Amino acid sequence: MSPLSIGLFGGMFDPIHTGHLRAAKAALDWGLDKVLLLPCGTPAHRPAAQTSADDRLAMCSLAAKGIPGLEASGIDFREGPCYAADTVQLLKKEYPEARFYWILGEDKVDGLSHWYHAEELFKSCEFLVCPRPGCIAAHAPEGAVLHRLNIEGMTDSSGMVKDRLHLLDDAPDLLPKSVAAYIAANGLYQPDYTPELLSRGMKPHRFAHTLGVRSTAVELAALHGENMQKAALAAILHDIAKPLPLEEMRALCAKYHADFSDELLSNGNLLHGPAAALIAQHELGITDPEVLSAIHCHTTGKPGMSRLDMIVFIADAIEPNREPYPGLENLRTLARSDLAAAVLASMRSTRDYVLSRGYPFCSVTDAAMRSLTEKE
Repeated sequence: MSPLSIGLFGGMFDPIHTGHLRAAKAALDWGLDKVLLLPCGTPAHRPAAQTSADDRLAMCSLAAKGIPGLEASGIDFREGPCYAADTVQLLKKEYPEARFYWILGEDKVDGLSHWYHAEELFKSCEFLVCPRPGCIAAHAPEGAVLHRLNIEGMTDSSGMVKDRLHLLDDAPDLLPKSVAAYIAANGLYQPDYTPELLSRGMKPHRFAHTLGVRSTAVELAALHGENMQKAALAAILHDIAKPLPLEEMRALCAKYHADFSDELLSNGNLLHGPAAALIAQHELGITDPEVLSAIHCHTTGKPGMSRLDMIVFIADAIEPNREPYPGLENLRTLARSDLAAAVLASMRSTRDYVLSRGYPFCSVTDAAMRSLTEKE
């Protein structure tokens, strides 16, 4: 029986992308039994990762799902710098009969002889080389056994992915959908708005609600083919004005010359959405019109709601931290299959409750309901 052959693919994976996965699949196609993705804890010769080790391991695990033979390992999350020689020795204890192959880009080959404990490493494993456009290694270091993978030269990079994410792009050509969803749901590679939310008086229970809305909005965006990064951004900021007194919301409207109706200006429950959109645009620099619209109408709705508008609206109503109320579970089920029907059902429930208490019902929501009814 031949020994197990294991490929070791180390890196920051900040984040893992389709280029990494193509290389891992090429190594499996070459004949390996298994490839381990090894996100690095503390890199020896490069800047620290932008995201935590746990997040990078989670993204690698998600990316590996559905690819037979591909696994993620946290073995490199140890104190001190990560060196390939140490990693191989640790894995030899776990797989004493295995043959190891270190996967690396061709641009790293010329420097192999300078790797930590290179001679020991060359005795412990062979190397699978991924071509890089415009890069031809001069020669194999003495003692190292190299094999060239049959794969198109890799041009993708984590930097390219981050640039796209900063533009609120899910980068479907560079990221597995599950990884893009994880990034959105956890606010990775975006500004951390937590200090801003807390500084404006958001209480812990409201912050927990906000995180719940973000995770739910991302899940719904993934289900319904909507932009997950935009859904996450609108969700994390949707209640930023909620803690403000009504007079402060009105002052914001006056400051930014927002012409809202007396109906909105007289009710903080209705005004906090438009006020949050003003804060997002004028104080946080959010310019995307779809995100601003979703923040603005997350409580009242509006005629002609976009899919993103509906996602944030219904995510606010059904997120997992919501106290149980009549019809909640039905809304959660309905939102997964028919956004418009779920939003309309939620609005009708709110209308019935408000009218039963003797209060006037919001005219903007009434107009939104008519708009949605026309589409039924």
